[in-house]
Amino acid sequence: MLQLSQLPYLGARPIVPEAPAPPNNIMFIQNLPHDVTTMMLQMLFNQYPGLKDVRMVETKPGIAFVEYENEMQSTVAMQELQGFKMQQNQMITYAKK
Repeated sequence: MLQLSQLPYLGARPIVPEAPAPPNNIMFIQNLPHDVTTMMLQMLFNQYPGLKDVRMVETKPGIAFVEYENEMQSTVAMQELQGFKMQQNQMITYAKK
């Protein structure tokens, strides 16, 4: 087991891996190929009920947010698409609240 004393230090603060965000109705999509479009993501996520919105982050290519009506619907979509890869990249997590 990794001990706190074994974690790398940046100045006087240990670098601790960030915990995943808790479930919510918005998913954070990352590691997308730069040629992916909003339409492509809508087609992918529209397979699951409750899709509300797909927002690409224009200033950061490869990142998007996908919003469902509720947490239960986003969880179903996430579970079904978990491990889905575009060009070998893992991409789906919950967005931070």
